[in-house]
Amino acid sequence: IVVIPDSFLWEIPFQALLRAEDRFLIEDFAISYAPSLTVLREMRKRQSQPTRNPTLLAFGNPRLESPAIATIEKVRGGKLGDLPSAEKEVDLLRKLYGAGRSTIYKNAAATESVFKTGAKDFNILHFATHGVLNNQYPMYSALVLTSSGNSADDGLLEAWELMDMNLKADVAVLSACETGRGTSVGEGIVGLSWAFFVSGVPRVVASQWKVDSKGTAELMVEFHRQMRTRGSQSAARSLQNAMTTQMRQPNRRHPFYWSGFISIGRD
Repeated sequence: IVVIPDSFLWEIPFQALLRAEDRFLIEDFAISYAPSLTVLREMRKRQSQPTRNPTLLAFGNPRLESPAIATIEKVRGGKLGDLPSAEKEVDLLRKLYGAGRSTIYKNAAATESVFKTGAKDFNILHFATHGVLNNQYPMYSALVLTSSGNSADDGLLEAWELMDMNLKADVAVLSACETGRGTSVGEGIVGLSWAFFVSGVPRVVASQWKVDSKGTAELMVEFHRQMRTRGSQSAARSLQNAMTTQMRQPNRRHPFYWSGFISIGRD
């Protein structure tokens, strides 16, 4: 099922809607989202060659020390906390993909400059970090990374910066809060997911709300496992399998534990 929401409908987790016999929609259908039919058509033009050995670039639990991040914390009225589950998440991804096909940056090494320099060489991009939503100015919504201390690297990878890049990745996984949100316009939601599309990435996995770090790590690792073992299958199908795996665990059937993420763009 491809869902093309409008306005506040982007806030609805269609994957968690109930069908007959107390079954969630995601149990029977792989679900993907698209900003519009026009955008979906353009994304489908960017078909890449499937590969059983994709390369992964991942960032986890960056150091939160720059003045720009301090300003954001002041506006939010609270600190951005440490993310030990995110660090474990990228460590598990290294094991899953293998050291030869994955490059992982954590803590002080997870800088914005490293991403901008090397991102074009990877098939899969993964961010296990904080996401910062800017509803008023969506192009300033950002993924939080470590600052290198220079004027071009404040530790905030903002949407407008992504739009200026030319990325070759097939999928970007934004394992952070509210990365699928933004400002509604005629062609969908403008924000981080839109910025990745503009930069050349046809598939984005992003979150609809503030998500639990530990549960997110488990879901994301299972998502990547599905992508790896099934040979570059669709992101929507991989996310469906990851979600249904989560809900089969004891006390994990409630949507709180698995429904926060969506697959946006080309299936």
